[in-house]
Amino acid sequence: MQIHEVSYLLRYLVAVLIVIFVWLQLRLSVKELRWDMKNLILPVKGYFLMFRKADGQFAGPEHEQVQALPLYHTTSIGRSSTCDIQIRRETISKRQAIIYLYDGIWFIRPAGRTQKVLINGVRIIPPTPLENQDQLTVGDQDFIFVNEKQSADDAGLLFRSTGPAPVFPKPLSAKKLRGSWLALNLLTLLCSLLLVFLTPASLPDLRLVLSIFCFGFLVFANIYYWLLPALLKSLDRVLILALLLLILIGIVFQVRLSLTAIIAAGKDLSSSALTAAVLSDLSTQGLSLFLGFALLPAILVLVARTRLLEPLSILCAVATPLLLLVTLFFGVGSESYGATLWINIGGTSIQLTEFAKITYLVVLASFFKNRPVRRNQLIFAGWAGMVFFLIMLLPDLGSAMILLPTTLLVFVVMTSEYWTTLLILFSGSGLGVMAFALFPHVQRRLSGWTSLWSEVNDSNRQIVYGLQAMARGGLFGRGIANGNPGGIPLVSSDMVFSIICEELGLISALGIVMVFIIIWLRSARITVVAKDGFTSSLALGIGTLFFFEAVIVIAGVTGLIPLTGATLPLIAKGGSSLLAKMILLSIQLGLSARRTEVS
Repeated sequence: MQIHEVSYLLRYLVAVLIVIFVWLQLRLSVKELRWDMKNLILPVKGYFLMFRKADGQFAGPEHEQVQALPLYHTTSIGRSSTCDIQIRRETISKRQAIIYLYDGIWFIRPAGRTQKVLINGVRIIPPTPLENQDQLTVGDQDFIFVNEKQSADDAGLLFRSTGPAPVFPKPLSAKKLRGSWLALNLLTLLCSLLLVFLTPASLPDLRLVLSIFCFGFLVFANIYYWLLPALLKSLDRVLILALLLLILIGIVFQVRLSLTAIIAAGKDLSSSALTAAVLSDLSTQGLSLFLGFALLPAILVLVARTRLLEPLSILCAVATPLLLLVTLFFGVGSESYGATLWINIGGTSIQLTEFAKITYLVVLASFFKNRPVRRNQLIFAGWAGMVFFLIMLLPDLGSAMILLPTTLLVFVVMTSEYWTTLLILFSGSGLGVMAFALFPHVQRRLSGWTSLWSEVNDSNRQIVYGLQAMARGGLFGRGIANGNPGGIPLVSSDMVFSIICEELGLISALGIVMVFIIIWLRSARITVVAKDGFTSSLALGIGTLFFFEAVIVIAGVTGLIPLTGATLPLIAKGGSSLLAKMILLSIQLGLSARRTEVS
């Protein structure tokens, strides 16, 4: 039996393993997120505000009694119904003050420069630490900040919060992850064997290299899966497994496509020349993968154990437009596709815009870590406007379509300013109109998309051929290496999802889509359980960026929207994209391991 016939038969097993992996991961992720949202979005124990009337007597709103107002990790005070502590007075602004917990210390600041907030009779403007029994004046309303632990220590008593802290049943989670881990290992072994035996026997050196590479990936994947959570007990194993599955799919299809293309083009070359050509074609992807795995533990520990990212936000604010400017002046690429995003350095090309996304997210998280005042929002709007202007000049419309919704989601979640979000959304839609008016390649792509079902032309050939490949695959696909990727332009980068559908089938392709949803769910969980605003906003930004990038790419390949030039994270060809996405998920893993308990 030929190896291609074996691959055809094994496509059912591949689909079953992916479905098992995704089902177990998805069910666990939804269950844990629901549990966290129900049990962890609670007031911080041992801290509250004592309600005080303006006449100096402690009283509740109806009777002469003390009223304790709970404090959350970020608590807003104002007249608006969206505030955590609502004061229905005309003398109080819609949002008057923000009290938040950062690194074990409580701070208070005015919600705007004109809002009046006093501590012990002294007006404050910047965020100011709070101490036990501080008298706060918010507008014309008085409170007292109470730290029960400090009060107990001052009285020589031992403080103990009432009731045990909620703990998710971790043994249940670990047990359910065993099935996902086993499915991933079986899938890795199966795909590795297929890749090795799909390599012609006339290329023994290439077979040996691929065998060593696949074995090394399997070993390192398991070492990271078992060792890293042992070092950092709160590390999210689900994220590790999702990362490894996407990387595995990327390895399988990049090796498979490279083998097919080079062997078909170099029939007259010797075996050593063909081996060298394949390895050269895969070298950038392999080097990025190696660097990503090498940097992962260091980034993870730095993010989990230190606060290094927060002070780096100023440097990132400078680096983001600088990376775009360097690309604008020195970038090269294909004008026919409207992209000149690569910088040639010593014979190697690098796409700095991928790393600009990382620095952009750090700045975004820094600005919206604790519901910024309107002045700071305007400062961010000016900075972000400059960044998007540079992105439009490149032009890199794919990045603009990914970063804009990511920014909006982080903004609305961290500020609850819905009308402002809608205004920004409508303003951002003007970018699309401007892009269509200014850039010919955007007009070509839109024209090709609108004529998708009436004719085949140079503007829509990619999508048409990609859709035909997806239709050929059916539910279970034709088997790895049994597809026909040769006629699809840029199949290894822009259109890789179409060949995944053809060879693995619609069921497996939908499973891969669900992996990106799982990454977003885990990111949302980190946002919920995080003990500070920076961690929450950065985790939400990273997860949302992954989700929107995958959605935009898949929607373009399937003809739901015009192609944008973005690539499927961790799967499509592109060393810079692969390394940047591995760095982002390394940061996300570090954020999942942060546990700043209140002392």
